Amino acid sequence: MNHLRTFAFALTLTFALTPLSHASVQLRCHRTANQDAPENTLDSLEQAALLGCNIVEIDLRRTLDGRIVLNHDGLLDRLTDGTGDAAGSYYDDLALRDTGSWMGARFSGLHIALFEDALRIAREYDLRIDLDFKEPGIGPDVLRILKRENMLDRVHFGGEVADVKQLYPAAFSSPGANVWVQPGITAEEVRKNHAVGKAVIANFSANAHAMDLAAMKAAVAAGVDGINVDFPRLGADAVGRPVEQRIHDLIVSANSGDVATRRSAILKLSRFQGFALQDDFARWLLDSEPTVSRAAAVALAEARPRTPNAAFAAAIHSTNPVARTNAAWALGMLGTPASTLLPLLHDHDPKVLQATLFALARMSGYVNGGVLLSLLHSGDESVRGAAALALARHQPEIAIKAITAQLRRELAIDKAIRAAIKGPKPTQTEIDAILRQFRCQIQMTHALNMLHGKDATDALAELAFAPNQGFSQNGYVAGFNLWDRAATDPDPILHALASTDVTAADRAESILIKAGPGVLPLVRPLLGNSGSALRERAERILAWQGDTEALPALHSRALAGTADADLARWAIEKIEMLHPAPAAR
Repeated sequence: MNHLRTFAFALTLTFALTPLSHASVQLRCHRTANQDAPENTLDSLEQAALLGCNIVEIDLRRTLDGRIVLNHDGLLDRLTDGTGDAAGSYYDDLALRDTGSWMGARFSGLHIALFEDALRIAREYDLRIDLDFKEPGIGPDVLRILKRENMLDRVHFGGEVADVKQLYPAAFSSPGANVWVQPGITAEEVRKNHAVGKAVIANFSANAHAMDLAAMKAAVAAGVDGINVDFPRLGADAVGRPVEQRIHDLIVSANSGDVATRRSAILKLSRFQGFALQDDFARWLLDSEPTVSRAAAVALAEARPRTPNAAFAAAIHSTNPVARTNAAWALGMLGTPASTLLPLLHDHDPKVLQATLFALARMSGYVNGGVLLSLLHSGDESVRGAAALALARHQPEIAIKAITAQLRRELAIDKAIRAAIKGPKPTQTEIDAILRQFRCQIQMTHALNMLHGKDATDALAELAFAPNQGFSQNGYVAGFNLWDRAATDPDPILHALASTDVTAADRAESILIKAGPGVLPLVRPLLGNSGSALRERAERILAWQGDTEALPALHSRALAGTADADLARWAIEKIEMLHPAPAAR
């Protein structure tokens, strides 16, 4: 009990259980918006807020590794694509499971939520939270998170809360402030409860009146202080704050406000799920103002249920290049078949072409290699970079040689631009030209990483270990791309490890450290190399990788009294730290 008293003493914030205001009927939601989105997910919590709820109930459990998560059943079979229970699972295990698809394909990809993430949503939307402790003993963890997130005064405790009552008695200092009643309560009964200081909550959750809008309105007319619902949209209508009015006002703002107001309204509308707004978004996609059109494209890409391809038809064929650009982007994000965008490969606007090529890099289906090759040699850098990505996706057999050759040309162009700069500081025109080249080259580097095989690895290595790179980002990015290739094709990395160019050798050492144990058989022999620099790099690689098979050779070097004996002893220490002897049983 001492640790409980210590924790209670450490709590400095006071909890005030505020009775519901008689001036405004509160809308309480049971188990998040569980009839609108998968229960106890962050999406469902956000929907409860968007639908007008003031107070939302969430269910709490603890995982095997002590994380507090939102989960009602304990059993995972109903709510996820796996089996087991929350208490017997690590959070990282739960985070890998889909907890949305059980409610329909439109919700695929959702995951079990952490309590602290739910609190941040609640803070963003100014929600109060009803906490339902589904198991005993989690009070200290929950209170610690609430204090850290500065949310102690925004929650009410229920369920298995015996330890909370000991740790934080102030939370229960107003027993009986609220009284829960069933549908059908009269105004006289409400007045009697008010007369003795009780706020009245009518329950429309998990009973035969869950969708009884007339009964909800009757309870509000009788003077209740709050209603508890499973269907927040009905509840919002009953308490006189219909969601449809909020959506109407946002549509008006999106139609007629200034640019900042319009795009803000569209993005807010995009958060509402299950409303027939796709035609509005498709109309705003045609807008000539780029940021308004883009906001509509984001909304269409995020929509649940998924936006049908037909919704983009007007934009694809629009005379407005902004609409064509944003439609291509959205279709790419949705991963539609490549055939939907093939007509735009002949567009004359570079921005449309760039967006189309970026989108095609995400899509499946046949794309003609000749068309992509011609765009790889376009006069516009933005088109060339995006064409490399689409070419790598759809025509990998011809992409490797074409992209490598074009990237060499880009590097030559970049060198010429920089050489032509006069004076100590480049002009804005020169900066813009350098930036266009940077984007193009990086996209080509990413395209090379999309390709497989020795030729792609060699091309990346050429970039990663090129001499005199200065602050070039191509070599930097290419070096990271080699981490997962080194074990199957280590030769160019091992060659660079012996380079006299310190930058190249450092990058090769870093790659071999991150490459995994597959490279170790080729690194160990370097301990006998006559070159001290290469031998020392090998010792560091083996140490950081924790290679126990290198210990005999390292012990020999440590005992030999050579110049690198101290480094060998350091390497031995690192390896042994990573592989402690098992405890005796």
